[in-house]
Amino acid sequence: MISCASCHNPSFLWSDGLPRGVGHGHKGLDRKVPTLLNVAWGWSFFWDGRAKTLEEQALMPIQSEKEMNTKLPELVEKVKSIAEYQPLFEKAFPGEVISETTIAKAIATFERGIVSGVAPFDWWLAGDEKAIPESAKRGFILFNHKAACVQCHNGWNFTNGSFADTGVAAEDQGRGKIVGNEHLSFAFKTPTLRNISQRAPYMHDGSLGTLAEVIEHYNAGGKFRRKTTMMFLPQPLNLTAEEKKDLLAFLNTLTSEERPMTLPLLPLATKEGPWERVISSTK
Repeated sequence: MISCASCHNPSFLWSDGLPRGVGHGHKGLDRKVPTLLNVAWGWSFFWDGRAKTLEEQALMPIQSEKEMNTKLPELVEKVKSIAEYQPLFEKAFPGEVISETTIAKAIATFERGIVSGVAPFDWWLAGDEKAIPESAKRGFILFNHKAACVQCHNGWNFTNGSFADTGVAAEDQGRGKIVGNEHLSFAFKTPTLRNISQRAPYMHDGSLGTLAEVIEHYNAGGKFRRKTTMMFLPQPLNLTAEEKKDLLAFLNTLTSEERPMTLPLLPLATKEGPWERVISSTK
Protein backbone atom coordinates (compact mmCIF):
# COMPACT_ATOMS: atom_id res chain seq x y z
CA MET A 1 0.00 0.00 0.00
CA ILE A 2 1.31 3.45 -0.93
CA SER A 3 0.71 6.38 1.40
CA CYS A 4 1.79 10.02 1.24
CA ALA A 5 4.60 9.14 3.66
CA SER A 6 5.89 6.46 1.29
CA CYS A 7 7.37 9.28 -0.79
CA HIS A 8 7.37 12.20 1.66
CA ASN A 9 9.32 10.65 4.51
CA PRO A 10 10.24 12.95 7.43
CA SER A 11 13.50 11.01 7.80
CA PHE A 12 14.51 12.24 4.35
CA LEU A 13 13.39 15.84 4.95
CA TRP A 14 9.95 15.06 3.48
CA SER A 15 11.23 13.49 0.27
CA ASP A 16 12.47 9.92 -0.25
CA GLY A 17 16.21 10.24 -0.85
CA LEU A 18 15.94 8.76 -4.36
CA PRO A 19 16.82 10.38 -7.69
CA ARG A 20 13.26 9.77 -8.87
CA GLY A 21 10.10 8.67 -7.12
CA VAL A 22 8.66 5.15 -7.06
CA GLY A 23 4.95 4.69 -7.62
CA HIS A 24 2.26 2.07 -7.99
CA GLY A 25 3.58 -1.41 -8.76
CA HIS A 26 7.09 -0.30 -7.76
CA LYS A 27 7.44 1.47 -11.10
CA GLY A 28 9.79 4.42 -11.38
CA LEU A 29 8.40 7.92 -11.88
CA ASP A 30 9.78 10.65 -14.10
CA ARG A 31 10.78 13.17 -11.43
CA LYS A 32 12.34 13.44 -8.00
CA VAL A 33 9.91 13.66 -5.08
CA PRO A 34 9.85 17.33 -3.97
CA THR A 35 10.14 18.19 -0.29
CA LEU A 36 7.11 19.34 1.69
CA LEU A 37 9.18 21.75 3.78
CA ASN A 38 7.53 25.18 4.01
CA VAL A 39 4.86 24.44 1.39
CA ALA A 40 2.47 26.60 3.42
CA TRP A 41 4.05 29.61 1.71
CA GLY A 42 3.77 28.21 -1.81
CA TRP A 43 1.39 29.45 -4.48
CA SER A 44 1.60 26.49 -6.88
CA PHE A 45 2.73 22.92 -6.40
CA PHE A 46 4.59 20.06 -8.09
CA TRP A 47 7.70 20.67 -10.17
CA ASP A 48 5.56 22.04 -13.00
CA GLY A 49 3.11 24.01 -10.84
CA ARG A 50 0.04 22.17 -12.10
CA ALA A 51 -1.75 22.37 -8.72
CA LYS A 52 -2.86 25.82 -7.56
CA THR A 53 -3.60 24.87 -3.93
CA LEU A 54 -2.33 22.33 -1.41
CA GLU A 55 -5.80 20.81 -1.31
CA GLU A 56 -5.68 20.23 -5.06
CA GLN A 57 -2.14 18.91 -4.79
CA ALA A 58 -3.11 16.45 -2.06
CA LEU A 59 -5.64 14.61 -4.23
CA MET A 60 -3.66 14.39 -7.46
CA PRO A 61 -1.13 11.67 -6.46
CA ILE A 62 -3.92 9.63 -4.88
CA GLN A 63 -5.78 9.46 -8.19
CA SER A 64 -2.73 9.05 -10.42
CA GLU A 65 -2.46 5.56 -11.89
CA LYS A 66 1.32 5.93 -11.79
CA GLU A 67 1.45 6.97 -8.14
CA MET A 68 -1.14 5.80 -5.57
CA ASN A 69 -3.72 4.51 -8.07
CA THR A 70 -6.84 5.01 -5.92
CA LYS A 71 -10.15 6.41 -7.14
CA LEU A 72 -11.50 9.14 -4.89
CA PRO A 73 -14.91 7.51 -4.26
CA GLU A 74 -13.06 4.40 -3.06
CA LEU A 75 -10.87 6.52 -0.78
CA VAL A 76 -13.89 8.27 0.74
CA GLU A 77 -15.67 4.98 1.42
CA LYS A 78 -12.54 3.49 2.97
CA VAL A 79 -12.13 6.44 5.36
CA LYS A 80 -15.86 6.40 6.21
CA SER A 81 -15.62 2.69 7.05
CA ILE A 82 -13.16 3.38 9.85
CA ALA A 83 -15.35 4.31 12.80
CA GLU A 84 -12.59 6.06 14.72
CA TYR A 85 -12.24 8.67 11.95
CA GLN A 86 -15.83 9.89 12.30
CA PRO A 87 -15.39 11.93 15.52
CA LEU A 88 -12.00 13.21 14.36
CA PHE A 89 -13.47 14.64 11.16
CA GLU A 90 -16.48 16.05 13.00
CA LYS A 91 -14.17 17.87 15.40
CA ALA A 92 -11.90 19.18 12.67
CA PHE A 93 -14.65 20.13 10.21
CA PRO A 94 -17.90 20.82 12.12
CA GLY A 95 -21.01 20.40 10.01
CA GLU A 96 -19.15 18.72 7.15
CA VAL A 97 -19.15 15.07 6.18
CA ILE A 98 -16.19 12.90 5.26
CA SER A 99 -15.68 13.64 1.60
CA GLU A 100 -13.03 14.33 -1.01
CA THR A 101 -13.08 17.96 0.16
CA THR A 102 -12.53 17.29 3.86
CA ILE A 103 -9.90 14.63 3.19
CA ALA A 104 -7.99 17.13 1.02
CA LYS A 105 -8.38 19.78 3.74
CA ALA A 106 -7.02 17.39 6.38
CA ILE A 107 -3.93 16.47 4.34
CA ALA A 108 -3.25 20.08 3.32
CA THR A 109 -3.62 21.30 6.91
CA PHE A 110 -1.02 18.78 8.03
CA GLU A 111 1.32 19.82 5.23
CA ARG A 112 1.09 23.47 6.25
CA GLY A 113 2.56 22.50 9.61
CA ILE A 114 5.77 21.13 8.04
CA VAL A 115 8.09 24.06 8.70
CA SER A 116 11.89 24.11 8.76
CA GLY A 117 13.60 24.98 12.04
CA VAL A 118 16.08 27.68 12.97
CA ALA A 119 19.41 27.23 11.17
CA PRO A 120 22.91 28.56 12.01
CA PHE A 121 22.42 31.15 9.24
CA ASP A 122 19.40 32.51 11.12
CA TRP A 123 21.39 32.85 14.33
CA TRP A 124 24.06 34.74 12.39
CA LEU A 125 21.43 37.09 10.97
CA ALA A 126 20.20 37.64 14.52
CA GLY A 127 23.65 38.89 15.54
CA ASP A 128 25.66 35.83 16.57
CA GLU A 129 28.88 36.25 14.57
CA LYS A 130 30.17 32.86 15.73
CA ALA A 131 27.14 30.97 14.42
CA ILE A 132 28.69 30.35 11.00
CA PRO A 133 32.31 30.16 9.78
CA GLU A 134 34.06 32.94 7.88
CA SER A 135 33.99 30.87 4.69
CA ALA A 136 30.18 30.75 4.86
CA LYS A 137 30.04 34.53 5.27
CA ARG A 138 32.08 34.89 2.11
CA GLY A 139 29.80 32.36 0.48
CA PHE A 140 26.75 34.45 1.35
CA ILE A 141 28.28 37.41 -0.48
CA LEU A 142 28.93 35.18 -3.49
CA PHE A 143 25.36 33.85 -3.29
CA ASN A 144 24.01 37.39 -3.59
CA HIS A 145 26.47 38.73 -6.14
CA LYS A 146 28.92 36.80 -8.33
CA ALA A 147 27.12 33.43 -8.20
CA ALA A 148 23.72 35.15 -8.69
CA CYS A 149 21.86 32.37 -6.84
CA VAL A 150 19.63 35.02 -5.26
CA GLN A 151 17.91 35.66 -8.59
CA CYS A 152 15.80 32.58 -7.96
CA HIS A 153 16.57 31.60 -4.36
CA ASN A 154 15.55 34.66 -2.38
CA GLY A 155 13.62 35.58 0.77
CA TRP A 156 13.69 33.75 4.10
CA ASN A 157 12.69 30.49 2.36
CA PHE A 158 15.32 30.91 -0.37
CA THR A 159 12.89 30.53 -3.26
CA ASN A 160 10.90 32.95 -5.36
CA GLY A 161 8.24 30.27 -5.80
CA SER A 162 8.48 30.62 -9.55
CA PHE A 163 9.96 28.53 -12.35
CA ALA A 164 13.37 28.43 -13.98
CA ASP A 165 15.25 26.65 -16.72
CA THR A 166 18.14 25.06 -14.84
CA GLY A 167 20.06 23.96 -17.92
CA VAL A 168 19.56 20.26 -17.29
CA ALA A 169 19.73 18.28 -20.54
CA ALA A 170 16.40 16.40 -20.47
CA GLU A 171 13.28 15.94 -22.57
CA ASP A 172 10.81 16.78 -19.78
CA GLN A 173 8.91 19.91 -20.89
CA GLY A 174 8.03 20.98 -17.33
CA ARG A 175 6.06 24.19 -16.97
CA GLY A 176 5.79 24.71 -20.72
CA LYS A 177 3.59 21.65 -21.16
CA ILE A 178 1.23 22.73 -18.37
CA VAL A 179 0.62 26.26 -19.68
CA GLY A 180 0.91 25.36 -23.37
CA ASN A 181 3.77 27.75 -24.03
CA GLU A 182 6.92 26.40 -25.63
CA HIS A 183 8.86 29.43 -24.40
CA LEU A 184 8.38 28.13 -20.85
CA SER A 185 9.54 24.64 -21.70
CA PHE A 186 12.18 23.00 -19.49
CA ALA A 187 11.27 25.33 -16.61
CA PHE A 188 10.72 23.83 -13.17
CA LYS A 189 9.72 25.16 -9.78
CA THR A 190 12.52 26.71 -7.75
CA PRO A 191 12.85 24.64 -4.54
CA THR A 192 13.57 26.03 -1.12
CA LEU A 193 17.21 25.83 -0.05
CA ARG A 194 16.27 25.24 3.58
CA ASN A 195 17.98 22.01 4.73
CA ILE A 196 19.30 21.58 1.20
CA SER A 197 22.44 19.79 2.39
CA GLN A 198 20.28 16.87 3.56
CA ARG A 199 18.11 16.57 0.45
CA ALA A 200 20.36 14.91 -2.13
CA PRO A 201 20.16 14.08 -4.98
CA TYR A 202 19.28 17.36 -6.68
CA MET A 203 17.37 18.91 -9.58
CA HIS A 204 13.87 17.90 -10.73
CA ASP A 205 15.24 14.67 -12.20
CA GLY A 206 17.69 13.82 -9.42
CA SER A 207 20.54 13.95 -11.93
CA LEU A 208 23.10 15.67 -9.66
CA GLY A 209 24.25 13.71 -6.65
CA THR A 210 25.88 16.35 -4.46
CA LEU A 211 25.71 20.08 -3.77
CA ALA A 212 29.26 20.36 -5.09
CA GLU A 213 28.00 18.96 -8.40
CA VAL A 214 25.14 21.48 -8.42
CA ILE A 215 27.57 24.34 -7.90
CA GLU A 216 29.81 22.98 -10.65
CA HIS A 217 26.79 22.66 -12.96
CA TYR A 218 25.85 26.31 -12.51
CA ASN A 219 29.47 27.42 -12.60
CA ALA A 220 29.70 25.95 -16.10
CA GLY A 221 26.50 27.78 -17.10
CA GLY A 222 24.39 24.65 -17.50
CA LYS A 223 24.82 21.82 -19.95
CA PHE A 224 22.11 22.70 -22.44
CA ARG A 225 20.86 25.75 -24.29
CA ARG A 226 17.28 26.44 -25.40
CA LYS A 227 16.90 28.23 -28.70
CA THR A 228 13.70 29.98 -27.62
CA THR A 229 12.82 30.68 -24.01
CA MET A 230 11.36 33.33 -21.71
CA MET A 231 13.38 31.92 -18.85
CA PHE A 232 16.58 33.24 -17.36
CA LEU A 233 19.38 30.94 -18.51
CA PRO A 234 22.37 30.31 -16.24
CA GLN A 235 25.58 31.87 -17.47
CA PRO A 236 29.11 30.67 -16.64
CA LEU A 237 30.00 32.02 -13.20
CA ASN A 238 33.78 31.66 -13.33
CA LEU A 239 34.01 30.81 -9.65
CA THR A 240 37.41 29.83 -8.34
CA ALA A 241 37.95 26.61 -6.41
CA GLU A 242 38.03 28.59 -3.15
CA GLU A 243 34.84 30.46 -4.03
CA LYS A 244 33.02 27.20 -4.73
CA LYS A 245 34.06 25.94 -1.28
CA ASP A 246 32.80 29.17 0.31
CA LEU A 247 29.46 28.92 -1.49
CA LEU A 248 29.05 25.33 -0.33
CA ALA A 249 29.92 26.37 3.22
CA PHE A 250 27.12 28.94 3.11
CA LEU A 251 24.56 26.45 1.81
CA ASN A 252 25.43 24.12 4.68
CA THR A 253 24.49 26.83 7.20
CA LEU A 254 20.85 26.58 6.03
CA THR A 255 20.53 23.17 7.70
CA SER A 256 18.46 23.27 10.88
CA GLU A 257 17.93 20.69 13.57
CA GLU A 258 14.43 19.42 12.93
CA ARG A 259 12.03 18.30 15.63
CA PRO A 260 11.51 14.52 15.76
CA MET A 261 8.37 13.36 13.97
CA THR A 262 6.21 11.16 16.19
CA LEU A 263 4.01 8.72 14.32
CA PRO A 264 0.40 8.80 15.53
CA LEU A 265 -1.63 5.79 16.65
CA LEU A 266 -3.85 5.32 13.63
CA PRO A 267 -7.47 4.19 13.72
CA LEU A 268 -7.91 0.58 12.68
CA ALA A 269 -9.86 -0.45 9.59
CA THR A 270 -11.81 -3.19 11.43
CA LYS A 271 -13.18 -3.71 14.92
CA GLU A 272 -10.41 -6.21 15.53
CA GLY A 273 -7.51 -4.87 13.50
CA PRO A 274 -4.26 -6.71 12.75
CA TRP A 275 -2.36 -5.16 15.66
CA GLU A 276 -5.13 -6.09 18.12
CA ARG A 277 -4.95 -9.71 16.90
CA VAL A 278 -1.17 -9.74 17.47
CA ILE A 279 -1.60 -8.37 20.99
CA SER A 280 -4.37 -10.89 21.78
CA SER A 281 -2.23 -13.80 20.58
CA THR A 282 0.55 -12.90 23.02
CA LYS A 283 -1.66 -12.85 26.10
